[in-house]
Amino acid sequence: MIQFDSRYQRLSAARPAVAGTGLTAVDRIYADAHASPEEALGGSCGNVLLSLAMLGHPVFPVVNLGDDDHGRFLFDEFERAGCETRYVSIADTGSSPVIVQILDRASATHRFTSTCPHTSVHFPKWRSINHDHVYKAAETLKSVSVFYADRVSESIILAMEEAKGAGALVFFEPASADDPLFARAVRCATVIKLSDETAGKHIADDGLDPGTIVIRTHGARGLTVSNGKARRHFPASPAPQVVDTCGSGDMVTTGLLDLVLKRWRREGSWRFEDIFDGVAVGQRLAALNCAFAGARGLFQAAGAGQVREMLDRGVDEVCSAFVTTLESRSR
Repeated sequence: MIQFDSRYQRLSAARPAVAGTGLTAVDRIYADAHASPEEALGGSCGNVLLSLAMLGHPVFPVVNLGDDDHGRFLFDEFERAGCETRYVSIADTGSSPVIVQILDRASATHRFTSTCPHTSVHFPKWRSINHDHVYKAAETLKSVSVFYADRVSESIILAMEEAKGAGALVFFEPASADDPLFARAVRCATVIKLSDETAGKHIADDGLDPGTIVIRTHGARGLTVSNGKARRHFPASPAPQVVDTCGSGDMVTTGLLDLVLKRWRREGSWRFEDIFDGVAVGQRLAALNCAFAGARGLFQAAGAGQVREMLDRGVDEVCSAFVTTLESRSR
């Protein structure tokens, strides 16, 4: 266990905070074969942490970036969103990852590649944090309410264990179950979110701790939340308009954790019912986001303040109508 000064005080209970690590990359979006792509901070970890910061929550990314133009772009995006960037490492060696999205708006379909469509050069892969990053962030890991991870490494598991040991809700959203460390990471998780299209294909519920809350996403069929014998299916929320489904899962997670954090601030902790309620909010947020290009298209088109108002008022038909109007004007 990492040791630190016992005089250190936890972050104020009035401002429950989030720390997280995992895939943070530049999203380079080519829409309708346009020659000039748009770029944004992306990756599941990056999207979730950035969105929560834009919604007003204290957020501490613990990520490893390269000392290059892409790394500096990602660092600046975290800062602009209001994240605390003291644990964002800019390494002298290595480069930052780039994910290319090829989007066809007419058919609302997309594909991803790690190769530049112009030069055929392969972009760098994601790099994990190391133990030194975890040591530097130890006090914060002991103080946050939520810890998010979407990748696995020895150092990430160490961070998960530290946060969970201090009482944080550990949200694990793996893209793959292939890593030998996967089972150890699952044991750290309070909530594990699995997709039928990726890691969820290889993991049965009876292989998980019965105390773990499991969210299984089924694409257009919605998702299921289970905890022991408690199980509930949530049909997918209808989208007012479908332009791009990229980032839908990240929006579900964002809406869920936003609600958990808001209630934590009011009640001093979280409850199982918060996961049910948060999933429903996250699904509606994801449906609205489908009206725009990019994993955080709703935030970029409407602005963080408008999204915050939607979540506070309730993501209902009025908000859906607003988004439909906004999307039509942007064409």
